[in-house]
Amino acid sequence: MDPERPQKPEPGSENPAPKQVSAGAGAAAGMGLTFAISVVVFLLAGQWMDRKFGTEPLFLMVFVFVGAGASFYSIYRKLTAQQRLEDEQRRKQ
Repeated sequence: MDPERPQKPEPGSENPAPKQVSAGAGAAAGMGLTFAISVVVFLLAGQWMDRKFGTEPLFLMVFVFVGAGASFYSIYRKLTAQQRLEDEQRRKQ
């Protein structure tokens, strides 16, 4: 290694533009907020159904897991679609 000669970065390892980083952070925060809201809404729906039917923890637990599962699936779909778009953009370059 020559200490006087700067190393070139590997192709594709350049730092992303600040705009891309902030857009990614915003998308991640949005997904986290969507997950939290979904779980809370399903939790409240489960509590309401438990009070109505007198089955105290049953619907609450079921609805929390359904809400979390639906949120994970939604996040998975969004991330795979974003990955597909990024792969297509890389191939075009």
